[in-house]
Amino acid sequence: MVTASKLISGGLLAGVCAVAPFSARTALAQQTPNLPPDSQEPAARKPKEPSQKDRDTAEKAYLAGAKELANGHFPQAEKLFAQAVERNPLRSEYVQALLLAREHHVTDLLHEAAKERSTDPAGADALVAQARSLDATNPAVAQHAPPVDLHPIRTERLAASIVLLHNASRHSYHQRGSIRSLAETVARDYGLRVAFDPDMPTKDYRIDVDNANFAEAMQVLGLVSDTMFVPLDEHTILLAQDTQLNHQRYEHMVEEAYFFPGYAADQLKDFVSIAQTILRIEKVSVDAAQNAIVVRGPADLADAAERIFTDLMGGQSDVVFDVKVYSVDHSRARNLGVVLPSSFTAYNLATEAQNIISANSSLVEQLIANGVIPSGTSNVAIAAYLVFVAGVSGSTALTNTFFVFGGGSTTTGVTTGNAPTINLALSTSDARTLEDVQIRAGNMQNAIFKAGMRYPIQTSLYSDIASSTSAANTSVNGVSLSSLLSQYLGSSSLSNGSVIPQVQYEDLGITVTANPKIQWTGDITTHLEVKISALAGSSLNGIPILASRQFSSDLTVHDGDTVMMVSQTTSSETAAVTGLPGLSELPGFQSTTNKNGSKSTGELVLLVTPHITRRAHTSARGPYIPLQTRPETD
Repeated sequence: MVTASKLISGGLLAGVCAVAPFSARTALAQQTPNLPPDSQEPAARKPKEPSQKDRDTAEKAYLAGAKELANGHFPQAEKLFAQAVERNPLRSEYVQALLLAREHHVTDLLHEAAKERSTDPAGADALVAQARSLDATNPAVAQHAPPVDLHPIRTERLAASIVLLHNASRHSYHQRGSIRSLAETVARDYGLRVAFDPDMPTKDYRIDVDNANFAEAMQVLGLVSDTMFVPLDEHTILLAQDTQLNHQRYEHMVEEAYFFPGYAADQLKDFVSIAQTILRIEKVSVDAAQNAIVVRGPADLADAAERIFTDLMGGQSDVVFDVKVYSVDHSRARNLGVVLPSSFTAYNLATEAQNIISANSSLVEQLIANGVIPSGTSNVAIAAYLVFVAGVSGSTALTNTFFVFGGGSTTTGVTTGNAPTINLALSTSDARTLEDVQIRAGNMQNAIFKAGMRYPIQTSLYSDIASSTSAANTSVNGVSLSSLLSQYLGSSSLSNGSVIPQVQYEDLGITVTANPKIQWTGDITTHLEVKISALAGSSLNGIPILASRQFSSDLTVHDGDTVMMVSQTTSSETAAVTGLPGLSELPGFQSTTNKNGSKSTGELVLLVTPHITRRAHTSARGPYIPLQTRPETD
């Protein structure tokens, strides 16, 4: 059983995820509603010095929380530690204990969800949701996210463009005239009206095109006259010179959101770069919460972005890993046999009896006077009466006498240091934990799985300049800083220095990194790296020392096959034999030997099953996407 002090200050814990150092006070203010308001902004408002009553109440809540934590009651421990922080936010150990209890609570919920997954999926999802409400940024919680949609991207147009309602007829043009007359003729043939930019020059052009639809006819007209058109409404177009300024003035913008299920924020950066550098779309943003990219630009460029993104996603293979982790711990303790006396003491019976009578002479005289002990009774008989009948204490030799030999004044008694005992004890215990998650990764991309907990380690403490130690050792122009602070801030300011702990999370438990590569044969080659970390049980300058083991391997399996890895994490065995030297080795006397032994082992079983959920297309070239030419400069 791990004690509460070990759980809080650095005992053996299995657990996970390192993040950058941060202010524990600020983090708890964001996550825990029980913290006082003035603890949310330590730099702007100094915490109030708690009263003696608050300090006593906080200490009682902290001790009660430590007991609940040792008994595995993590929600109760978290509430008690939160009360301790609320009463006395200046004690950094209260903050660290609250962080630790929260990590234990989240890990326990995930373990329970994994056990319920096979029999009650809805209950397992509820437990994961509860863990997510406690700490949504926990990497272990993120690993238990609902299965993502692995289909191509979904597009949602937030601001639509104007759609021209022209007819579908085809016409041929072989004529020369001004740009205005040509544009009016083409627009009228397709059932549209045309408006002109005031700066449109009056110049004659000739167009030659056969059997063209509206888009083809307007494209030819634009090429020969260096013009562009934009829709004003469903039945009207505006014709203007094809310049960058006119594109900015007249061209309609659409806003579209492209959703990429299962993609991380850093993976979306590649799609943003394509939209900005290749398509020259200036306004592109990332919505990491919804795995989406929002694009605002011309309609043809937005449509081209969708086609390019869809082709890129279809060109990449995806692998989903089913990861199951079993931790099996066995312990066995046995205590069997007979414990014989290990020492013997010989003493003179007459001398011991005389000592007992001399120590109780007044009682002996009363017993003889009352006729309880006849006159002439021997000293040995009187001493035996005093010890075994009258209950006189003071002689352990006589009560522990094993046997007596000799006679007269040389009668000798033999006593033992301990009485023979028979031991028949056997105890065994087994413990099993389970993690069952799915991890999605692209071809030749890392997939990381972590099981355990994040252990908060206090790396430093920050206090304001009004602390008595710093102020006493600092002077300004020869004047002590403590006296200046006392003069302008009051004498109590030196004792109200706020202390803010800086906490860094370390990954404890198991971390598995898999990098899949899909072969042409359909097999999956996976580079696996497994790392196991735990507290070493000792610390250096108050910082716990971590012990870790790591190994890597390359495996090739078929789609759907399972790879099993077994590692013995702990093994200890103790044995103690109690018996008489020489006698316990003789045949027939082995039963007089007591054997006391214990054995404990810990094994880690990891099952990894890869599945190919999407295969890349085999075409060596993407789709042809025509784009309207746009002038670079005026």
